[in-house]
Amino acid sequence: MQSQINRAAGGESGALPPVLATTDPARAPDRTGGEGHSLLASSGPRISPGDAADFARQFYGVDGKVRMLSSERDANFHIQLPGGEQALLKVSNSMEDRAETGMQTAALMHIAAVDPGLPVQRIHAAKDGSAWVLIDGPSGDRHIVRLMSYIEGTMLSVAEPLPGLHFEIGRTLARLTRALRGFFHPSSGRFLQWDIKHAGRLRPMLEAVDEPVLKERVTRLLERFDAEIGPRLPHLRAQTVHNDFNPHNIVVDGPRAARVTGVIDFGDMVTTPNICDLAIACSYHLIGETGSLQPVEDLVAGYASVLSLEPEELDLLPDLIRLRHATTLAITSWRARKYPENAAYILRNAAASRRGLEILDSLDPSATNDALARAAARATSTASAGKN
Repeated sequence: MQSQINRAAGGESGALPPVLATTDPARAPDRTGGEGHSLLASSGPRISPGDAADFARQFYGVDGKVRMLSSERDANFHIQLPGGEQALLKVSNSMEDRAETGMQTAALMHIAAVDPGLPVQRIHAAKDGSAWVLIDGPSGDRHIVRLMSYIEGTMLSVAEPLPGLHFEIGRTLARLTRALRGFFHPSSGRFLQWDIKHAGRLRPMLEAVDEPVLKERVTRLLERFDAEIGPRLPHLRAQTVHNDFNPHNIVVDGPRAARVTGVIDFGDMVTTPNICDLAIACSYHLIGETGSLQPVEDLVAGYASVLSLEPEELDLLPDLIRLRHATTLAITSWRARKYPENAAYILRNAAASRRGLEILDSLDPSATNDALARAAARATSTASAGKN
């Protein structure tokens, strides 16, 4: 197994500490369970910028200008070092399961060793060489503190995609999947309702969907999942994947975007069929009044240029995209009913998911499958020719 630490200057010299890069499970952070599970009901850590500056100095030997960043669950701080380097100090919510935090941290260390060129955050070593430190917050709760690289850029969610970007998104996702191919962590086998392979368990949430026609459409889709789609998934390639490759987690090179410059938020990582991960990414790019499939074709082509797709995976892809939209509609409707004071925020993606279902249902199924298969085939043949 590969195991290394990038021994760049750091800590007491005023630069960032070394980056941790390893595929050795023995060097991964804590793999045991943590203290809490109810993140939705907990507020973020009450940590001030002054506290964060003290943590950075005490545990990492880093001094710099600190400012607080917005975050729903954690306390995040941007650090600007005197020499121009930037870092992110993350103080995790005390209710987050420590094993899941460990999984995300270990995955980033694994990626740094396997594909150092992938634009994901790096984990900087604490003074004692560890991937994180534990601190007691003002209320006595225990928090994990990590120092990570800072990814600068524009979120894809507020950017205009230029030609070629969707191909690049697919290619980046495939590289990430390939980098995680040999990664395993006990927490990756957890149950996560956002995991498409568990779509059959959405049914109790459908009572919160207020529109009768939409509820009927999703119900029929879940019936098809139980009878036809779900039984096929165990036979497909599966591994630990990102599982949330959406425009809010993709950083690009500017408001008019031509390049992916970062991938963030590994909080939904899970072991599931690879094609479910691709379906999630595709589901966010059924756009425009005409409902063009072209962005999805380009994304599939980019993915296939790195990792070939099997016929069975391509055959299931349109239905898995539908199921991602159904998952979003069911979960957000249920959560909005449970937390009415935050309904507007929770339902922010519901209209896009409804539109995604309408677009897919308006397209000829055979033509859709043929178009995606052609896109994958072209990319695979081009990639093979480039190797010869």
